[in-house]
Amino acid sequence: MWSAIPFLGVALLTFSAAYAQGLDDTTIEAMGNNSLFTRWRPRSHFIAPAGWMNDPCGSMYDPHRDIYHLFYQWHPNHINWGNISWGHATSKDLITWTDVGGWQDQQAQALGTGSVGTYNGLGIFSGTAQPVNIHGEQDGTLLAFYTSVSELPTGYAIPYMKGTESQSLAFSTDGGITWEEYQDNPIITNPPDGWNITGWRDPFFEPWPAMDALLGQSTPHYYAVFGSGIKSVGPRIPFYSAPASDLTKWTFLGALWEPADNTSLGTVLETGSYGFNFEVSGFFSLEDSKGDLHYFVNMGTEGGNVSFHESSHWALWNEGIVTRRANGSAQFTPISGGAGDWGLLYAMTSFNDTKHNRRVQWGWAPEDEGNFALTQQGYQGCFALPRELFVHTTTGLINADGQLITLGNSHVTEQSGGTFTATTLGNRPLPDVVVGIREGSTSKTYSMGKCSSSETLAAGSSHMELVATFSNFSGAAGLTVAASPDGEEYTHIYFDPSSYTINVDRAHSSTITEFPNSTVVGYFYPYTSKTGGTESITMNVFLDGSLLEVYVNDRFALTTRIYPSRTDSTSFGVFVASSANVNVVEVSTWVGLMNVFPDRPLNSSSKLVFDTAAETNNYTWWTGS
Repeated sequence: MWSAIPFLGVALLTFSAAYAQGLDDTTIEAMGNNSLFTRWRPRSHFIAPAGWMNDPCGSMYDPHRDIYHLFYQWHPNHINWGNISWGHATSKDLITWTDVGGWQDQQAQALGTGSVGTYNGLGIFSGTAQPVNIHGEQDGTLLAFYTSVSELPTGYAIPYMKGTESQSLAFSTDGGITWEEYQDNPIITNPPDGWNITGWRDPFFEPWPAMDALLGQSTPHYYAVFGSGIKSVGPRIPFYSAPASDLTKWTFLGALWEPADNTSLGTVLETGSYGFNFEVSGFFSLEDSKGDLHYFVNMGTEGGNVSFHESSHWALWNEGIVTRRANGSAQFTPISGGAGDWGLLYAMTSFNDTKHNRRVQWGWAPEDEGNFALTQQGYQGCFALPRELFVHTTTGLINADGQLITLGNSHVTEQSGGTFTATTLGNRPLPDVVVGIREGSTSKTYSMGKCSSSETLAAGSSHMELVATFSNFSGAAGLTVAASPDGEEYTHIYFDPSSYTINVDRAHSSTITEFPNSTVVGYFYPYTSKTGGTESITMNVFLDGSLLEVYVNDRFALTTRIYPSRTDSTSFGVFVASSANVNVVEVSTWVGLMNVFPDRPLNSSSKLVFDTAAETNNYTWWTGS
């Protein structure tokens, strides 16, 4: 039962059996580079072969070759950000992946920086891609649109150097094996006139017939948004268009809307903070079950956060009403919003999966180790599972406690008869990907019932999935994962009905004292229907090495990290707080999830190097590590 709530070396070592249980800070500090490479490494999630990775980029489906592409921000042979480029992998099904070019060292690099002093000499920042040529034609060409960087450092809190960021194109005519920079790069050289910007990057571009109709375009256009902000004013999403016939000619249409610095749509607990700058923004529409369009933005926000949120960023979404401005542009007025992920997931971006007519989202999960054990691990970062975004509609609701109709996660409309309909941005891991990564696992279902105390069910693994449905909460309850046999280590995941929060309690996740042990909190408000009472809560939990993802009722996601010191911290069960009880329908488990990069060895580590002062402008551009 678990307690209730109240110099860089270059050695490539294999994780030794001597450290199989009870790793501590002193032991880790004495270990060599890459010696813990496989210890907490995810296997069933998209991850770079080695080294530093951050934002997902260029996700697309290529109908010409029936293949998916996914790129990522990458600094191979290093465990920190710097000299950032794009790595590349492909998939036939979004389940298993193949590194383009190979997995060793820099073999998977698709786009790299030019010489220092050129438009892209210091970075290939984030962007998106489409399976078209510069004339919008599908002839087998792949087109990437990214931010090219020539000055560093950059950040919303420091003065912005003129010419830091520009926007550029690259294309491939051989299915993404090789890439060529567009000869007239950059295609957009300056940010909007008169903006004292905090940043201007990460182009998100797509064809959008619904926007053509709304803006009265007589010919097909592509539309693009960027992350940006105006210093001492507020974050911004600049909006651009280009004729589909010439994707090098972009026109600035204005800002979508003008939130003020460090403001929130509703309460910060429910809707997060807009902060001071936006990054990795998106703008798209989705149809509901009736065929009506709903307009959404997503954005990474910097700064302005509060104590309960673990990250220095928010990954937010807003739904809004979109109208045509007098100048022919679009105006977005938010009507609901929240976190795309309540944990540390960031840089969330999406693409239109035309093969299956769905919108698929990717997000970056950084590590949460502080600055400890990084060289021993030999890599940083991975992606969460790909998620489907959709319009989540619930009818027949009542406003049981006055919370339903607040400005927050759901847009609520009153119906005849006194009930309400709530719409929100639904998100769930792609069902076909979930089925795919279960292949080869061991599955079992545990029948439960009313529980008034915590219960251990079995030993699992560090790569597993759990699904459980709960109802009739009298207090905090949920699941426990990654528990050691003697209860020294464990992680509780629970819903607290008193605060409408999903919590991941990491106080005992690891005995390694350098790792964070805080509780990660996300807001979740259960609906109450006129006929069925308060909805049950179904938790879908994925544990993959250090990566922990929690999904609830197809409209909540929380991603975090845990790093147990012991390899036998694999037990799982039901958690019930002291003096509480809950009804548990059943708990289903899949132990031993698939390795989604079957062509790589599990230890795909590469030699770590340290860059010189000359290579980094005396460590101005990056730290050298």
